Amino acid sequence: MKAGDRIRVFTRFGTKDFTVEYFRYCLGVFSSEEARQANEFIPLCGLYERGPDSKDDYIPNYGECYTKPVQAWMDIPK
Repeated sequence: MKAGDRIRVFTRFGTKDFTVEYFRYCLGVFSSEEARQANEFIPLCGLYERGPDSKDDYIPNYGECYTKPVQAWMDIPK
């Protein structure tokens, strides 16, 4: 994954296509122009969801988490 790649994110209301970009040394997307002006950036690590085999877990000094996350987006081929 690199800046300029296209991804499709599945939402409650359907799908939406985004262009991946760098923001503060992180790859991710802005959900809209309003989000861009408000600096509301969604990093790719924030687009992972529970997988079918995920289980609740706990990491000391971190807190609750889940195992085996899967990406919640689809890469759009060029």
